[in-house]
Amino acid sequence: MSDANVSVSNVKPRRKRIWLRVVLIVGAILMLMMCSLVAIPVISPSTGADMADTLRSIVGPEPVAALESLSFHIQDVFNRLRYQASGGQPQISFADSPAPEVHASTNTPTLLTAQPSTASAHASAPTVSGYLNVVDAPSNVDTGWQAFGPTVNGKPIMARAVVQPDPTRLYAQAALVRIDLSMIDLHLVPGTIEPVAAKGVKPFARPGIIPIDQQTADNLIAAFNGGFKAIHGGYGMLTNGITIIPPQANMATLGIFSDGSVKIGAWGRDITATNDLIAFRQNCPLLVDEGQVNPHVNDENHKEWGYTVKNLATTWRSGLGVSQDGRFLIYAAGNSLTVQTLANALQQGGAYYAMQLDINGFYTRFVTYQAASNPKVTGYALTANKLLDQMSGDPALFLHPYNRDFFYITYR
Repeated sequence: MSDANVSVSNVKPRRKRIWLRVVLIVGAILMLMMCSLVAIPVISPSTGADMADTLRSIVGPEPVAALESLSFHIQDVFNRLRYQASGGQPQISFADSPAPEVHASTNTPTLLTAQPSTASAHASAPTVSGYLNVVDAPSNVDTGWQAFGPTVNGKPIMARAVVQPDPTRLYAQAALVRIDLSMIDLHLVPGTIEPVAAKGVKPFARPGIIPIDQQTADNLIAAFNGGFKAIHGGYGMLTNGITIIPPQANMATLGIFSDGSVKIGAWGRDITATNDLIAFRQNCPLLVDEGQVNPHVNDENHKEWGYTVKNLATTWRSGLGVSQDGRFLIYAAGNSLTVQTLANALQQGGAYYAMQLDINGFYTRFVTYQAASNPKVTGYALTANKLLDQMSGDPALFLHPYNRDFFYITYR
């Protein structure tokens, strides 16, 4: 046998060994990342979120969802032990808020009255009547509502409260924000990446920020997170005249109309493609439908609730609802929530129709805005204040590019 034949025969086994080592190293790295995904979100939500997104792009959403569910179970056990050890110390707390800003208006807010509890009333526009403010409106919240944020002509725009929607987990709390829709306009913004547009949608500008001309203290009030990534259900979204993802029949949908009204309902039944519908966002089935919690919230069907962690898993969750009369928008967010208990919280907050928004600690966000104390240093005219101490956020949240969709509200 020639030296050339010997060298060639040695090269093939050597290449196989190299590839085997590469596969083993990559496999070990993936295994380490997957194991770390169970523990890291407890320590650093942002790192955990980035790691989960990386793994989803490699192994797909369902294996990652299973690992996240395990991580959430560990966190739930930890939260239970911490609650017992602290003697019942609350799990969430409102962040310190600046003094309420007072705004004068030459326009009287559009004041709404209650409508009959029928589907036709849900579809019609409320009428003008006497004023009942966002704090004093009837409610099932035991502790009552506390005004916060700006006022217009002495009338509060928003009120907040905390509820305990899970009798088996007294440490599982949800913060509620009730927003007077007669005094604000709601806007929807796509993120720089999410939701990823459906196939065939032409490229469009998506800076992922609140428009610069809207970033003023006499205009911008608050902002909060949107819904799931496109991979987690492909739920529909329309904004700025562009259908980013087409709507799915019967899915929970928030619609924004040209007259400034906001509705939540099932697509095809309560909300359809009409000329006055200027934006919509879908996310899973309805949580609360005509005042009743969806009976499927406890089904072991995680695909029904977004191709992500199981609906029975406890984690940070957020949702959005509207009151029966269409007057109030209700945002809910909290830790250690299942789909069922998120629905319970929204129902307690007065939601007649409600839907789930995004989940996980890093993506559940609600901020209010005030004039920055030193804009020359920060580079921004406004500062974002978190609703809860435990929420992720930064002083310029949504004022600079953000990769996921979100909502913001301005003075009407």
